[in-house]
This record gives sequence, structure tokens and C-alpha cells, in this order.
Amino acid sequence: MTNEFLFIIVFLLLIGVKEIVWTQIGRIKRKDSEIIVLNKKLSIWGLLYLLLLIVWIVLATKNVLKVYNLLKYDYVDSIFQMFNIQYMEKLIEGFYKNNDYVWYFQTYNYTSNFTSGLFWMAFSLSMSMTFLYRGSVGTIIYEEGITDSGNFYKWEKFKGYYCCGPYKKTVREGTYYKFIFNRPTFFSKDNTLVLNVNSEYKEAVEKTVSINVQKTEEQ
Repeated sequence: MTNEFLFIIVFLLLIGVKEIVWTQIGRIKRKDSEIIVLNKKLSIWGLLYLLLLIVWIVLATKNVLKVYNLLKYDYVDSIFQMFNIQYMEKLIEGFYKNNDYVWYFQTYNYTSNFTSGLFWMAFSLSMSMTFLYRGSVGTIIYEEGITDSGNFYKWEKFKGYYCCGPYKKTVREGTYYKFIFNRPTFFSKDNTLVLNVNSEYKEAVEKTVSINVQKTEEQ
């Protein structure tokens, strides 16, 4: 396994760690200006990446056990040797020189699948960490703006908002309202941020938001 490949794996993992640390630092800095903490969210993307991580782990385990059972009597003393890619590459080289093509292709495919599997496991772990943590932060309203799923938006970034509802919850009892913020970006003039606010927080949220953002007609 090359140093470049190891660097890529470490880099992917650090992306997830960086997102968590960066979001947490922002929460600490703005703690004194916190006004309302709304419900936290269970990130669908986080669950999907977590499921993908489990799939890659299962596939990698099957790959390791399959080739280990072929090599354990003559070429490997322990299953831990299967994770020594340099040793496996030496076996591949030996099989090729001795024209043992069946063993060659088995071990070659193993190392190729193992390294690509590590990449996708690192990527899936990093993404699941990021999205699940952002969902756990939920929505927080500060004096300076709104944090939603780990992303902070200053009030001046919004060009207007409107509120619609109430809507009945499909799982738990109660009602909620949708606060829809117009947030034009460089690529889109109709980009919006949608907050689902429980009815008990509706009045407090609208009072804070209306001070900082102009209310518009429902679109």
C-alpha cells in the first residue's frame, strides 16, 4: 500500500473530524448569544452513509476470509498477515514468477479490492460522522443568525421569510410550522432554507426572526 493511498485515507477521515470540530467551535463561540434551541434531527444522509459503511465492512470481511482460507496452509501463518499488503504483494510477485496464475489472480484481486474497500470505508465513515453530527446539532437561533444542521447563516444573508402551517406530524403527536427563508446565492435566486418548528416554539421563533428578517407573502 503506497504512502499516497494512506494519505488519501487519513485525509478523508480528517474531513469528518474537521467538520465536527469546526461546528463545535462555532457553537462554543456563539453560546452566549443563543436564544432558542429547536429539535434535533436524525440525518437521512448520515444513516445512508452508515449503511454504506456496514456494507463495505461486510464485503471486506468476506474478501479477507475467502482468500485466507486459500492461503492459510501454505503461505500465511495468521489472518493478520492478510492486512500486510506489502507481504501480499510479495506473494503476488512470487506467484507470477512461478506461473501460478490461479493463485496470482486470487491474491491480486484480493489486494485490489482490499485497498479500494479501505478507501470507500474511510469515505463512508467520514461522511456518516459529518451528517450524523450535524443532525444532532439541530437548529439553533442566535442573536446573529441561525445554525441549521451545522451550517451557520447570518441574518443579513436572508432576503425575506414567510411562515406556513400548521401541519400534523406523521409519527409523533402535535403540530409544526414551516419557516421558509429566501436565501439567494450566486447560482440561484430562489434558494431557500426551511425550518420545521414545533408549535410550542412558533411564537418565540417568529418574534426573533421578524426583528432581523423582513416578512414576505407566502409564495
